[in-house]
Amino acid sequence: MNDLVEYILDRAISYGASYADVRIEQIYTTQIVVTNDRIERVNVGVRRGMGLRVLADGAYSFVSANSLDKDLLDRLARSCVKSAKLSSLFKREKIQLAEVKCVRDDLVVPSTEKPHVVDLDFKKNIALEVSKFARAFDSRIVNSTVRLLDEYREKIIATSEGTLIRYVTPRTRIFLIVTAFEAGHISSHMDGESFVSGYEAYRKFDLEGWAKRISEKAVKMLKAEPAPSGRFTVIADPDLTGVFTHEAVGHACEGDGIVAKESILTNMLGERIGSELVTIYDDSTYPNGWGSLKYDDEGVPTEKRLLIDEGILVGYINDRYTAFKLGMKPNGGARAQDYMHPPIVRMSNTYMAPGDWSFEEMVSEIKYGVYLLGSRGGQVDTAKGTFQFNAKEAYLIENGEITKPLLDVSLSGLTLETLKNIDAVGKDFKLRSGTCGKGGQGVPAGTGGPHVRIVNAVVGGRR
Repeated sequence: MNDLVEYILDRAISYGASYADVRIEQIYTTQIVVTNDRIERVNVGVRRGMGLRVLADGAYSFVSANSLDKDLLDRLARSCVKSAKLSSLFKREKIQLAEVKCVRDDLVVPSTEKPHVVDLDFKKNIALEVSKFARAFDSRIVNSTVRLLDEYREKIIATSEGTLIRYVTPRTRIFLIVTAFEAGHISSHMDGESFVSGYEAYRKFDLEGWAKRISEKAVKMLKAEPAPSGRFTVIADPDLTGVFTHEAVGHACEGDGIVAKESILTNMLGERIGSELVTIYDDSTYPNGWGSLKYDDEGVPTEKRLLIDEGILVGYINDRYTAFKLGMKPNGGARAQDYMHPPIVRMSNTYMAPGDWSFEEMVSEIKYGVYLLGSRGGQVDTAKGTFQFNAKEAYLIENGEITKPLLDVSLSGLTLETLKNIDAVGKDFKLRSGTCGKGGQGVPAGTGGPHVRIVNAVVGGRR
């Protein structure tokens, strides 16, 4: 395979590219869907292919293929360079890349039960057991859907400058959504767990306890009441803190948005944008993190990137182009979904650092407020600095105590105002897995943080 990588890069340079990088991947996948104890769908597949990106006359071009036939790859390399040269005729400013050292490395995530060799019946039984556990919790559970996913990825990253990296990564994920119904009221709850490992992770994971906790939350929310609307003091749990940090702050810190002046944080390095209690990282080095990786898809070593330091904006996430453009050091922020997509600036594990408040202390000082947990989606505009998230769960806080559940609560506001209105940061910490979407691509990303208290936050509920 190394010979093939060298061949592709040599062809690209011979046709006039000043730089080229290539990724060759083989990806084994499984997806199993179980609804109400019945297997609905089983998909098993393997994909193999190549993605080539070239820089010629100051312009990028990218091409991918599902075949590794040498004659085809030669034609694609020629076409890719030709396309870049044509594109350069219409560019006002030529692309230049920050310099980096070449790397040669071999990285294999250990796994004793590799996803692509584990028996399919074993996987089916996991999904069926979870469905059974969820439905057995309470007679009010009327529907459960389980999705079991796995991936085993072998990847080679190489550049014309001499970088050569081999990655082998197993991943497994499981999701459960439960719906409860009683007396005309309906509620649902969803959660997921992910492992950067093979199926050995399920030997230690309490499937029954996990499924029952999700069912319990769905049943509990049957008693939810309409939420108040207006400005309140709220507490966000680690999941919602992580979603806010990733969506509202992390995306605004991505270098391509800064270069294009499409971020509220453009030209704000060194300025105070939040409370002194707020410190935020994008950390590709977090141990066993869902978004962790030693090198990005340009072969650049990744880092624990400090974005906000005690309320001061101090960093951006960069690839080699945005680093050069912004006069900054490359920090390993280029990622691609797979060989069919070019690398773009992306986050890894984005989180707010813990503080020194206990959860009980935060709650005790609130006379009337809202406790928000998790996120069911929402929307963010990084150029305007606005956001809106729908919480999975919410509870009223009255006189320092958490009381009744609330129905369909959302948190919205201005990103910079919200960062400045954080007046307490918990000492706890939790990092969750997710998929970050951008530019038509999805990559594994971690989000998290501690419990966080926000004053004067905008809360809305369905009436």
